[in-house]
This record gives sequence, structure tokens and C-alpha cells, in this order.
Amino acid sequence: MLLQGRVAIVTGAARGIGQEYSLGLAREGAKVVVTDVLSCEETASRVRQSGGEVLALKTEVTNEQSARAMVEETVKRFGRIDVLVNNAGIFGGLKNTPFEQLDEAEWDRVMAVNVKGLWQCCKAVTPVMRKQAKGKIINIASGTFWLGVPYLLHYVSSKGAVIAFTRALARELSGSGINVNAVTPGFTMTDAAKGIADRETFEQFRQQIVDLQIIKRSEEPRDLVGTIVFLASDASDFISGQTINCDGGAGHH
Repeated sequence: MLLQGRVAIVTGAARGIGQEYSLGLAREGAKVVVTDVLSCEETASRVRQSGGEVLALKTEVTNEQSARAMVEETVKRFGRIDVLVNNAGIFGGLKNTPFEQLDEAEWDRVMAVNVKGLWQCCKAVTPVMRKQAKGKIINIASGTFWLGVPYLLHYVSSKGAVIAFTRALARELSGSGINVNAVTPGFTMTDAAKGIADRETFEQFRQQIVDLQIIKRSEEPRDLVGTIVFLASDASDFISGQTINCDGGAGHH
């Protein structure tokens, strides 16, 4: 097992891709802290059923006190933090909308969760990782940034910010033993993705993406797990400040 004895926090873990990350990390031996604004009991139950150790928490990533409490509870339960997967983000519920028609409050909410949330969680976790002189921070961006996907300007802009955040933080943490990297998933078949448009439009978009890909099938949450496990493990110790594109070859960079 690549992560035996490690402790990993996964935000946005209640369902979808975050749940798959949690299960994948647990299968590799990590003790997993699953956290979300929603209940993570389903995820926690699945981790336990697979034989893993898990702690389920409720966290508002945009709130400094809530992020600190997440870290404190993790250390109290497991004694350390080796991995932080910053997966929490707003995508589900967003609709394809021309940029000039976007609601200002929705823009602010997307930016707060998708960008400010990373900042709060990194601020909370880095003191623990600094003391250990080692840690892995994995930020989840999006392949929409590479493709310049239209009609989701707030979401695409926020995920571009995640890549910039990753590069700058990796350099700022140089010499600390903390590696900071990002992953850009492609158009992944989750309930959130299926809700961005009506069924016919969704299917047209899904097929367009598959046509762009080198690997000719739709991306599933399980397709991302190997990349996350790699970045969480010692195998990636000499990689920092990078973005790994995991989208079946739809976009290149």
C-alpha cells in the first residue's frame, strides 16, 4: 500500500469525485478525514466497509475558524496530517449562462468557495505540515481552464486561479518539505456535471468532449484516483508547483 499510515483530508467529500478520492486513498492505506458542508456519512460508511479508518467532519472551507477546527479535529484523532486534497468547489447547480447575464452573488459565491476556500484550508494545514517537514497539498482545478469553455466564466476563471495559486504557493513553501500540485480533471460523469444543462444539451456537450479526447470514452470519477494517489505518495516527492492534466487527452498544455 502506497499510503500506509498516512493521514489525508479530502474536502468536498460527500459525493461524486471527492467520495472517489476518499475511497481511493483509503484503499492505499491512508486514514481519511472526509469533510464537506453536506453530510459525509455515506462516504464514511463506504470507507469503513472497505476496511479503512475514517473521520467525518462538517466544514465550511471559506470560514477560517471552520478550517482550523477541521485541522484540530484531524490532529486530535490521528496525530498528524500528510495530505490535503482541496476538492471542495461549486460546480453543481451552475447553468450555462452568457457572461453578461451572470448573477453577481453567484459569481462571488463561486470565487469564495473555489479560491478562498483553498487559501483557508492551506493556511490551516501548513503549520502541521511544516512541523513534520513534509506534506502533500493537492488542489483540484479543471480542464475547462485549458479549453476556455464558454458560458461558465465564473467557474472557469476560478479554476484558472487555482492553477496560479498552486504555482505561487509551491514557491512560497520552497524548502519546507511541502509539495503543492494541482490536477485538472476533464468533463467527468458526476451528478453535478449532468445538471449543468438539459439532457439533450448535456449529451451533445459530452459527445463533443469525447470527440476531442484521445481516449474515446467519457471520464468517470475513478479515472482520477490514480493521479491523486500518486501525488499523495512518496513517488511524487520531487514534483511541486505542477499541474497534471487528467482528461483523456482533450486538452494539452
